[in-house]
Amino acid sequence: MTHRALNRILALLLFAAAELLYLMTMAPTLSFWDCGEFIATAYTLGVPHPPGAPLFLMLGRLFSMIPFFSDTGARVNLISTLASSATVMLTYLITLRFIVLYRKSDPDGWSLAEKFSAYGSAVVAALALAFSDSFWFNAVETEVYALSSFFTAMVVWLMLRWHDEYPGPGHERWLMLVMYMVGLSIGVHLLSLLAVFAAALIYYFRRYELTLKSFALLVAGSSALFFLIYQVIIKGLPVLFQFASWWGFMLLCALLAWGIWYTQRGRLATANTIMVSLLLIIIGYTSYGMIYVRAQAAPPINENNPSTPEAFFSYLNREQYGDMPIWPRRWSPEPVHQYFYQQYHSDLDYFVSYQLNRMYLRYFGWQFIGREHDMEGAGVDWSVLWGVPFLVGLVGAVAHFRRHWKMGLVVTALFVLTGAALVIYLNQTEPQPRERDYSYAGSFFAFAIWIGIGVESIWSFLKERFSVPKGMPENVLAGVLVTVALLLLNGRMLQANYRVHDRSGNYVPWDWAWNMLQSCEKDAILFTNGDNDTFPLWYLQEVERIRTDVRVVNLSLANTGWYLLQLKNTSPRGARPVAFSAGDGELGSITYVPIDSMDVAIPAGNAGTLLQRQAARHGFSLPSMPPDSLKWVMKPGFSYDGQGYLRPQDIAVYEIVTNNFPDRPICFALTVDQESMIGLQRHLRLDGLVYKVVPLESPDPMSFIDPARLYLSLMEVYRFRNLDDTSVTLEETSRRLCANYTPLFVRLAFELASEPDGTIRLAGPSGSLRTARRGALALEVLDTSSKVLPPDRYPVNPELAGTFVSLYNRLGAKSKAVQYISYLESLASGISYRSDPKLFFVLAGAYRDAGRPKDARRIIDALARELQEPRIKEAFEQQKEP
Repeated sequence: MTHRALNRILALLLFAAAELLYLMTMAPTLSFWDCGEFIATAYTLGVPHPPGAPLFLMLGRLFSMIPFFSDTGARVNLISTLASSATVMLTYLITLRFIVLYRKSDPDGWSLAEKFSAYGSAVVAALALAFSDSFWFNAVETEVYALSSFFTAMVVWLMLRWHDEYPGPGHERWLMLVMYMVGLSIGVHLLSLLAVFAAALIYYFRRYELTLKSFALLVAGSSALFFLIYQVIIKGLPVLFQFASWWGFMLLCALLAWGIWYTQRGRLATANTIMVSLLLIIIGYTSYGMIYVRAQAAPPINENNPSTPEAFFSYLNREQYGDMPIWPRRWSPEPVHQYFYQQYHSDLDYFVSYQLNRMYLRYFGWQFIGREHDMEGAGVDWSVLWGVPFLVGLVGAVAHFRRHWKMGLVVTALFVLTGAALVIYLNQTEPQPRERDYSYAGSFFAFAIWIGIGVESIWSFLKERFSVPKGMPENVLAGVLVTVALLLLNGRMLQANYRVHDRSGNYVPWDWAWNMLQSCEKDAILFTNGDNDTFPLWYLQEVERIRTDVRVVNLSLANTGWYLLQLKNTSPRGARPVAFSAGDGELGSITYVPIDSMDVAIPAGNAGTLLQRQAARHGFSLPSMPPDSLKWVMKPGFSYDGQGYLRPQDIAVYEIVTNNFPDRPICFALTVDQESMIGLQRHLRLDGLVYKVVPLESPDPMSFIDPARLYLSLMEVYRFRNLDDTSVTLEETSRRLCANYTPLFVRLAFELASEPDGTIRLAGPSGSLRTARRGALALEVLDTSSKVLPPDRYPVNPELAGTFVSLYNRLGAKSKAVQYISYLESLASGISYRSDPKLFFVLAGAYRDAGRPKDARRIIDALARELQEPRIKEAFEQQKEP
């Protein structure tokens, strides 16, 4: 079989194998973070957060219409699986091509052992990337990084194709195609642009001899190319459009067309290639026209509203996020962190310790050294991969430079510029709201190439070192080495990472959004905090058309004037606009306002009467009589140098509450921090995943519940699909957000158990009421929580576990508290009393409530002795049930 035929077969087999793997582990619907936003904006052709990803959105719209799956989110997820599988295939082709280049021989003339070692090593490289932690994570959800990695690999592969054909006739077409890929990649993510430097090195080494002067020209030329693409085309064309509109853009295209015609006519090959390449980059970049056109159509999701040239320019330049200086290094704004680093660390120390070590080297270690996974049965320690991929890749890097230093420098440029150098540019603050490993996918791709080269180089070394005779022993050595690499390296990576990257069965994001929307009453206004309690809601409303009456108000976006204007003046999906007393000009220029505190009072209308009727209907008492008005002290959400300020979002919350209450239900998502509630904490009713503003004051902040309503939500309306299925793996974000459910069950059970022999009336499916004993309902609620959210899978704090024990004891079901006592014992196992005295105090209380006074006394005596604090015994004796 010829090299070309075998190469194609192996490439296609790798694509198919990777695609099968990713389909098996793909998320069945949306995931958290940006995925819900991207799916929703793809489905509606809306405008996502700057700088957008128009090509990705258009592909997403196409895939959303093809019925591969019943779930629209799964259809769009398919883009990432296909793009990642194609990148795996390209990694194989690129690695093999590098091996061919340093062997300097025709593959068709290789011996069987040489073929086995080369092809097998390239397969190992491709699978190392396919099974790596971050690449796999990106491959099974709707994000731009899988497609961005594809464009990065495509640029390198196309440049190697050009390298093969130069200086033959028509070689320029590969360079033109590279530039078109670069132009298209702009409409996905700008990270792909960093591959330009590796492409420039391939071009340089193929055409020029290495001299100091020529290398200096290479550095200047590649930097100029990057500057041309990023500054002149990406940033400059919007400026041209801003000042000259479509006529200026058409004139530019006409000039380029004339230049192409002129250089073609004059046989000016290099100039013609440059002209065509520029035009192709611009053609690829025109995908951004979709953002401008769709913004003018006012889609339901229209972030920054880039419908004018000025707004479009601001959108593309990410002005919403402010400037990002490369130096000095940035740290957390928290004063204690600032003080610590300013006193004991220089900028360089901080860069090395946090940004380089934690924000890159740690992620690099995840891919090729090993990672301790924080989930059951997923891994044990950092030696989970035994460092084998890293060591083999290190061998490959050294060997690549020794055998073909020019191409070794190409891979190094890609590795460094998409890794450590990118860290310097991103200059990320501490702390980050999420892991940022996806930013360095290009660097991991480069190292995977070295892993393949490392395997081939080890074979070559062993063959020469031990003078293996030609023939069968040489073939056996190649076969054994590749097999060992496939098993020890790829096999171990697959084994270690499969479970943690298997998203099948994970419906937490969908259910989280469903549960939050169903917590709201009709026509509610819902304040949300960030990505994970906003983007899933957008998905359900825009794609699934669920609870479109609820108007979601994202507090992060509420700091911008364009968003407040949209809330006031638009009615997406037929939802009612949000009433504001402020005019459009005032909202559009909203800013910080100095304030200490302010008394606020607004008429409550009949809201108080409705609360009393609901309480009477369901048979429970209100904590106080509802007054005729909603009164609270408005507090600043931000302070600086002793002066309090209302942030734009605080002003927005004030405007919305005062102008819409009581005509519309006003709710805060459970995840909204108290500083964003402008002092309304004592006027909130816990309705599940949301708090509703009510015109009465509860004794404790956010402590008031309607037990009948909360019971209906938790026990009959909410969805908890697969949360108790140990075969379904939940990633960290899903498990963290699921931890919010357990306190809701406990809060409801505590309310019901306060009068266990009393009764409450619950609404049935037809609206009729049924009477139930409160104690029986409390026990049912606790049992449901224990089944759906077992503490060994969804850890709770010790106090909450102790409350379970206490409530089970109060309700006469001591045996059911065993799992929570065991859980507390597992937390206390192996640690000293001094390390967490509160845990041991709670454990002693759990023993006492479970009828084990001797164990309780043993813990308290030991705790008092270790801490030399005899008053602990007295405090324990006087302790009341939670």
